[in-house]
Amino acid sequence: MPAAAKRFIMPYAVWILFALGWTDPPMLGWLAAAAAPILIHLFSRRRRRETGWAAMELLRAAVQKRSRRMRFERWLLPAVRAMLIAIVAAAAAGPYLGSTSTASSPGRGTHRILLFDCSYSMSYKPADRARFDLAKERARLIVEASFSGDAFSLAAMSRRPRTVLSASLDREAALRAIDDMRPSEQPAELPPTVAVLRRIIDDAKKKHPLLERTEIYVLSDLQRTTWSPELSPSARAEFIDAVKALAESASLRIVDVGGPGADNLAVVDLRPLDPPVLTRRPATLRVELKNFGENKIAKQNVDLLIDGRAIDRKKIDLPPGESVEVVFSHAFDAPGEKSIEVAAMGDRLEIDNRRYCVLSVRGEINVLCVDGRPSGKRLDGTADYVALALDVREPPAGDAKFNVETADESALVERDLNEFDCLFLCNVARFTDAEVRALAAYLQRGGGVIFFLGDQVQAENYNRLLCTPGQGGAGGMKILPARLGRLIERRRFRLDPLGFQHPILKTFRGRGQNVLTATPVFKYFNLELPEDAETNVVLAAAGDPLIVERPMGQGRVVLAATAAEPDFSPLPLWPSFVPLVREMADYCAAGRTRRQNIMVGDRLEMFVAPAAAEASAKLVAPDKQVHRLRPQSLGDRALLSYGDAIESGLYLVKFGSSTEDERPFAVNLDTSESDLARIEPAELRTETWPDVGFQYRTHQQRFDAAIGSERAGGGLHAFMLCCALGLLLSDTLLSWKYGRK
Repeated sequence: MPAAAKRFIMPYAVWILFALGWTDPPMLGWLAAAAAPILIHLFSRRRRRETGWAAMELLRAAVQKRSRRMRFERWLLPAVRAMLIAIVAAAAAGPYLGSTSTASSPGRGTHRILLFDCSYSMSYKPADRARFDLAKERARLIVEASFSGDAFSLAAMSRRPRTVLSASLDREAALRAIDDMRPSEQPAELPPTVAVLRRIIDDAKKKHPLLERTEIYVLSDLQRTTWSPELSPSARAEFIDAVKALAESASLRIVDVGGPGADNLAVVDLRPLDPPVLTRRPATLRVELKNFGENKIAKQNVDLLIDGRAIDRKKIDLPPGESVEVVFSHAFDAPGEKSIEVAAMGDRLEIDNRRYCVLSVRGEINVLCVDGRPSGKRLDGTADYVALALDVREPPAGDAKFNVETADESALVERDLNEFDCLFLCNVARFTDAEVRALAAYLQRGGGVIFFLGDQVQAENYNRLLCTPGQGGAGGMKILPARLGRLIERRRFRLDPLGFQHPILKTFRGRGQNVLTATPVFKYFNLELPEDAETNVVLAAAGDPLIVERPMGQGRVVLAATAAEPDFSPLPLWPSFVPLVREMADYCAAGRTRRQNIMVGDRLEMFVAPAAAEASAKLVAPDKQVHRLRPQSLGDRALLSYGDAIESGLYLVKFGSSTEDERPFAVNLDTSESDLARIEPAELRTETWPDVGFQYRTHQQRFDAAIGSERAGGGLHAFMLCCALGLLLSDTLLSWKYGRK
């Protein structure tokens, strides 16, 4: 090549090489192949030997005149072929236009946010790898195909979305963070995730103000539960406005790692049918399984384990889309707290194939009857008939044994209420602030409270302190399930058991129905029910609620609008009174184990005596990790809590080396994520994100080419390939023209 051409071409070639950005720089190594045509031309030239000949002297003069044109013609064809090879290699390297500073200066590239759907449906394994592994693989491709100067953020979409990495320019740190990502055992919630993305973008602008653009990659299986949230009209409008604002500041891309036709089986419920569980009667355990798929599941094994030992197994068939109940029965020989596990293994999403429960097996139920008008005479106090109904020395087979103690209302603040499984408050005239606080704390710890009213009751005091949240220092709790109205007196009416649907009335189903419906109740307070749906009517009288109940804290409250003494109502003298009172106590005492059965993400709490709290309390998680628990003093009690119960399974709190000092806890999944039905991209555009621009890609698509095209001048490789085609045609024409010579 002439020296003048080298001086002209080489500086510009070097400038182009460094001025352009490249999505795949290793491909530039093929530029060395561009020297092949030149080398072939040099080595294939004919070697000649000069011999003097007078006739050639005339020709030499003519050739010298044409030497410059001939030299150009000899080098033109190799130069075209070298350029052809160089342009093809450069196009394969993915060039894009941009200044040298854009490709090399920190903070002047693109901010790429990788949002992982961390809901537990991403643990589904359609083949040898879970969906979450596919998401991590695609995220790595996005990072590896990015450019120098780009920043990376990682976020996890779950019930409580969080930022994992914020606007880091370190590509290796982003890859390590991707490798460390794990799916959670909670459903994902989309609205709070949008707020987290907004904060990530704002933080990145403060940290790297020169970032040119922001791209959000959402890696998800597009499960309908997550992507079609149930929101009120106002919340939905607010959510859509937030997404639109997000789309104005960043380009949105959905990376679909899911797929159609995902079948799944889940254990959705496990509970005792007749709590509390006593040593004198077999415990009946109800298990509910659901087939969320479109195919029948035949001969599915369902295993029952107690304290880690296999006890029973049953085989069932589950029709597609249907639920099936399985009932286990087991008699416990000794009292204590038992860990129950039900397993139905064998499908592609194993995390929801187990369910856990902690049962407190007791020999007897401890009851405190608080008498609002105590008397030294037999059956003259307002709580005497309740105590007599409970204190049966030889209860029927399978019936609960109650250990009953009667006291006046001072016991509410003077006694340790945690010694009792439930309280009966009979015709207590009024309550003090201290008594309300004691009842609220007792309910928070899982106790049960049953109110019987009477002629001493001051309705205004009840409504002010027990029906208004936060009054009396109750910690925001509204204790009574209904407000007290005027006193009603009627001579003729029938009790309405409302179909005997409530568990308190289960003993009257069948032959006892007439005994209950014929029970006379002449006086009762009109109960004003709240608008919320938590208050349940157990029994009605003349269309008015007579007995109502609702959960409070970890416990339950039952309110009877009449009295438990014959001076007010003949109810205590009727045959239905004894079974009714015993079933109330049974029902409320079952709440003592509710605080030991929680959901993933809930706070694990237990109240202990200060002496026990001073011991070194340890919590053993399902993964065998040991965590220290620090007590929080609450007067006469201490609170041990653990707020990171994010893994389902059985937890164990230990106070010492003895197994008697252990307290089990069951943590279960919210099985709403077990339904793997998907939302399609068209529905996503019309239902979830209407009028919001975003791009949709499946996980099979490569991301490096897509990313390269997003740079300014991202179509430069196509232009270079067109130039290569033109050079190829030129090579053909030049070969034809100069080849003849």
